Amino acid sequence: MEYQRAQLKQSVKQVMRQTRPRPIWMTLLYLVISAVGTGVIRQILSGLNWSSTIMSYYLTMLINGTDPDMAVDALLRWIFGNGIQMILAIALGSLVVALVLYLWQSLMTVGYEGYCLAMSRGQNPGVSTLFCAFPRAGGVLLTRLLTGVFIFLWSLLFTLGLVVVMILGAGLATAVPFLGALVMFAGMIAYIVVLVWVSLRYALADYILLDQGVSGMQAVRRSKEMMRGNTGKLFVLQLSFIGWYLVMFAVALVGILLMAVAMGAQVAVLGNNSMAALTAVAGTALLTMGVIFVAELIISLWLQPYLTGSVARFYDFLLGRQPQKQGGWTAPGGGGQDP
Repeated sequence: MEYQRAQLKQSVKQVMRQTRPRPIWMTLLYLVISAVGTGVIRQILSGLNWSSTIMSYYLTMLINGTDPDMAVDALLRWIFGNGIQMILAIALGSLVVALVLYLWQSLMTVGYEGYCLAMSRGQNPGVSTLFCAFPRAGGVLLTRLLTGVFIFLWSLLFTLGLVVVMILGAGLATAVPFLGALVMFAGMIAYIVVLVWVSLRYALADYILLDQGVSGMQAVRRSKEMMRGNTGKLFVLQLSFIGWYLVMFAVALVGILLMAVAMGAQVAVLGNNSMAALTAVAGTALLTMGVIFVAELIISLWLQPYLTGSVARFYDFLLGRQPQKQGGWTAPGGGGQDP
């Protein structure tokens, strides 16, 4: 089966048009649930989040006119004055909050990927699909932590290599400026390329976890095996969506420019110091930012299932599955339909 990126993306757009409920509404629901859940968890665990409490104290002191250096000194004296117990409480409390939030966001992210996988297969997934990762919370957390650790270790190794290249380039620049600049530029490009390569190695771990019933190192290894020789294809697939991000950037830029022109005209007509001018300028700013937000949100709600569904379809392609004209999917190797 030959890989054709344009055909893959077209098939995802076609299935998005046929899926009910609409992917755009399911994406909005996913974002709302994720945001609300994050807020609720932060509120419930607020007593453990000492870092947030300390920052609030620091900002309060600044608002009250305390010198920044004196505020930092007061906080440090308060923390160390309460002994090692306070330091442990701050560290453990922040760790617990971070892990719980990371687990929640991972479960929702993997659940959404599961929704997009089912959508790409034409299964008309419902709201419950967004929570398909919750029964495997332990596996999700382990898999995501492992991928994060591997990406971090690879990144650390390549960062050390980049530092060496930069030092070498700086040394060459003293004698041959052009050659030194070329070496540093090439080192930076290579650094970016290898970081992208590392992240793409583990890009399919979530789909493997959901679809093949394995987690942890098994999911990580299978992702590496499936991506061997295919990282370039997935990179180009994801890069092909850059046009949509440029459209979003253009929308924001045009909106800001129009806002600046409108605000300038209002100030010119009403005067710099009039209350009417301030009110008009504030109203224009709020209205423009609201319009930009809505426009960006609409594009994002359509783009996110399109992009995630394309990656899910790419996963199925690597498994040897392909859609059939009458619906359903061929199993790996081409035989029969999936249930």
